[in-house]
Amino acid sequence: MVSFTLTALSAIAMALTTSAAPTEPNIRATINRTGSITWYNTGLGACGQTNNDGELVAAVSASLYDREHPCGRKIRINYQGRSEVVTIVDRCAGCAENDLDLSPTAFKGVIGDLGLGRVTASWEWA
Repeated sequence: MVSFTLTALSAIAMALTTSAAPTEPNIRATINRTGSITWYNTGLGACGQTNNDGELVAAVSASLYDREHPCGRKIRINYQGRSEVVTIVDRCAGCAENDLDLSPTAFKGVIGDLGLGRVTASWEWA
């Protein structure tokens, strides 16, 4: 009887500890996206940290932010042969789905000139 009880308890314990792997967010998929790239002066972002204009950081659209919770994730932005990797730290309420709002340093690094204001570029999760 003791052997049966131990076997039954072992089977129950294994069943309780065996589960399906958690689903990863969609943002792990490498999908090349295209959107408007703008720049903004950083500060306290939606991810809860204060950043400065000299950091390589960005905000994603509100719809993407709310769905994926991408704080701390990195993306690679590509524009006319240039590339820059930035960290997501904020939510852009005025951005369309695939648009990005970059810190001035990030914008200058990949786009080159703040005076351009808004350009179309591609990006993917890094």
